[in-house]
Amino acid sequence: MKHLITLFLLITASLHAADGKLIITYLNMPEHGLAVVVQTPSGKTWMIDTGHQSDKYDAGRDTIEPFLKARGITQLDGIAISHPHGDHYGGALWLLDHMPVKTFVDTGYAARGFSLAYNRVRQHAQERGAQYIAATEGDKLDFDPALIVEVLSPPKAMHNTDTDPAKISEHGLLNTNSLFLRMQHGQNVIFFPGDAYGTGQRYVLEKTSAERLKAAVVTAPHHGFNTHSEFAAATKPKFAIASCLDFYAGSEVPSPGEKLTKQFEPLGTQVFVTAWHGNIEITSDGVDVTAKTERKGK
Repeated sequence: MKHLITLFLLITASLHAADGKLIITYLNMPEHGLAVVVQTPSGKTWMIDTGHQSDKYDAGRDTIEPFLKARGITQLDGIAISHPHGDHYGGALWLLDHMPVKTFVDTGYAARGFSLAYNRVRQHAQERGAQYIAATEGDKLDFDPALIVEVLSPPKAMHNTDTDPAKISEHGLLNTNSLFLRMQHGQNVIFFPGDAYGTGQRYVLEKTSAERLKAAVVTAPHHGFNTHSEFAAATKPKFAIASCLDFYAGSEVPSPGEKLTKQFEPLGTQVFVTAWHGNIEITSDGVDVTAKTERKGK
């Protein structure tokens, strides 16, 4: 009887998002990074980025897998990695080794700054049976029939790869060429820009109509460190979310959460920060969008 009850609870949890609603959870982590769980209206589950991995912490093992298991989720329909920086792909190897993953998406970037460590992740995904997709501007990703997921950047030729290395660092190149996603569920639009710097944000602003830039939810580009005011004004979302720590000693932007708040609150946007609010759950029914957090925040 106990096993039947457990099975019932797991099935109930796994069907939580299969009622026509889109549920997006930004996971709070003890180390800097981004990991977003997307539970689609038909019950599929995707990760957008997978957090950080270090000697003491693995986001896949310590945060993502426990979160998924608690909801009865035992496989991933896909993992989309915005760009090859460790705070965005660190948990991927653990997930690939410990649960089936059907699809693995990134931009296919292989220019200056591309690392052997990330190439290992990309190759390992294919060795584990995941379909590999290199997605760039104009592509659409099949998350769910109820969702339109479009890639707005980078272009196929990538941004600034032929620029003088003295003018843009390898770190900046990888950020600039982040997978920049526009997800639409009914009337609600959600942006996932990765760590897109100014070039990536300006590119999207220039090539996307004003109507299509309006959003319900914006994931702060580069964790809130480099979100441009023009992008904030063009999207003017109901919610803006930063996945970041509370304080970065020695940084030019010691508190990206406070920076984001100053940028977005004057627009009427409610700002959430994982370090302040814990896990942040966004729910869309295609018309309305709501937010629920673990903690009240600051």
